[in-house]
Amino acid sequence: MPRITERPKVLIFEAEAKSALPVAESFAQQGFHVVACSSRRYCAAFYSRAVRERITMPNEYVQPKECQQFLLQLVKRRRFEMIVPLGDIVSDLVCQRREEFIEHTKLMLVPYDIFRVGRDKVETIKAAARCGIPLPESYFPEEQSLDEIASLVAYPVLVKPAIANGARGIHFVHDKQELIQRYTEVAREFGRTFVQELIPHKGLQYKVDLILDRDGTLLAGVVYSKIRYYPPSGGSSVLNETVDHPEILEYAARLARSIGWYGLCDFDFIYDVRDRTPKLMEINPRFPESFRMCQAAGVDFPRILYRLACGESVEPHLAYRTNRYLRFLPGDVLWFLTAKGQRLRTRPSFFRFFDSRTTYQIFSWRDPGPFMGYVLENLAVLLDPAERAFRLRLKAAQVSRAQNE
Repeated sequence: MPRITERPKVLIFEAEAKSALPVAESFAQQGFHVVACSSRRYCAAFYSRAVRERITMPNEYVQPKECQQFLLQLVKRRRFEMIVPLGDIVSDLVCQRREEFIEHTKLMLVPYDIFRVGRDKVETIKAAARCGIPLPESYFPEEQSLDEIASLVAYPVLVKPAIANGARGIHFVHDKQELIQRYTEVAREFGRTFVQELIPHKGLQYKVDLILDRDGTLLAGVVYSKIRYYPPSGGSSVLNETVDHPEILEYAARLARSIGWYGLCDFDFIYDVRDRTPKLMEINPRFPESFRMCQAAGVDFPRILYRLACGESVEPHLAYRTNRYLRFLPGDVLWFLTAKGQRLRTRPSFFRFFDSRTTYQIFSWRDPGPFMGYVLENLAVLLDPAERAFRLRLKAAQVSRAQNE
C-alpha cells in the first residue's frame, strides 16, 4: 500500500480576530492542516470548515508571559510548518522570542527592534518624518516641556499613548489645563505618551495592506477606503471599498523600506481636506481585522507570506480588483440603527445585500459556522464580567474619540 503523507500543519494564533478566517481559508486551500489557537472558548474561526483543530491558550491580556511560554512550548512539542500570529499582543509576545520560535518553525516576523518601530507610534512618526511622509503635527514631551507644548498647540488636540490597543488611552482635549491633566493620566497608565494635531474627520480614511520581501521589493499592496463606521461619526469601519490610490501605497512602501520592514504590514491614513493631503496616522505591525479585503481584491497574501518564509523568490502581484466591498454586517446594522439622517443617503445603499462585488467579513453561505461562532463568542462575553468590562472600556474610548472628532 502507498504510504499516506500527513498534511503539513499551520498554527494560527489569536483565532478570535476577524483576520483569522481568510488566513485559515488560504492555508486550507494550499493543502494545510489548519490549527487555530485562541484564549476564548468560542470564536468565529473555531467553527470554520477551514480549521481542523482548535487549541485554547492562556489569555494574552491577563497572562502575557504564561501565554508566550505556552505558545513556545506548543511549537517545540509539535511540528508546525509555519505559525501565524495575528493581533498586536501575541505578535509582540512571539516577536520578543522570535529566534526561539524560528528554531522550530517558519515565521514571517521582522526582528524585534524593527517590530517596535511599528508598534510604538512615537517611533513610527519619527521614522515617517525622516522619509518625508505627510503627518499630523506631533509633539513629544521627551523633546520639549509639556508646558511649552500646551502653550504652543492649536486646540483641540489629541493626547495619545505610544503603545496601546484600539482607541484605549486616546483623549480629546480642549485647553491647556485639560491637556496637562490628561497627559499625566495617560502617561501614568500607558507610559510613553505624546500630543497630536486633530485632523478634521471630513475626509476619507484609508488602509494599506502590503508585503515587502527582505530586499524591500513591494510584492503586493491593496489600498481601501473606510466608507461607514460604527459609531457613525467615526469608530470601527463596517464597510470598506478597494480603491486605486498609488500615492498612499507609495507612502506606505517608502516608510516600510526606511525602517527595514519585510513581510506583512498595515497602515492607516486620513485625508486632510484642508491641504488635500493623505496623512499617516499609524502602522499596525499585524493582520488588520479587515484583512479579508485583500482576499476580495483577488490577492492571496498568506500564500505569498508562506513562500517568503520558505525562502522562495516571489514575483510582485501589484494588480488588484478595485470597487470591491467588505462588509461587517453586525456593525453595519448598528450603523443603520444609529446613523439617522445618513441612512438613505449612503452609497452604496445599506439595502444592497446580494451585490456580487460585496464580500462579508464573517458570514458566508458556503461556511455559516463562523457566524454561529461569532454569536456564541459575544454571548460568552456578555456572561463574563471581566471580559464585558474590558470591551465596554474599549468601546467607550472609541465612542468618546468619535464624538469629539
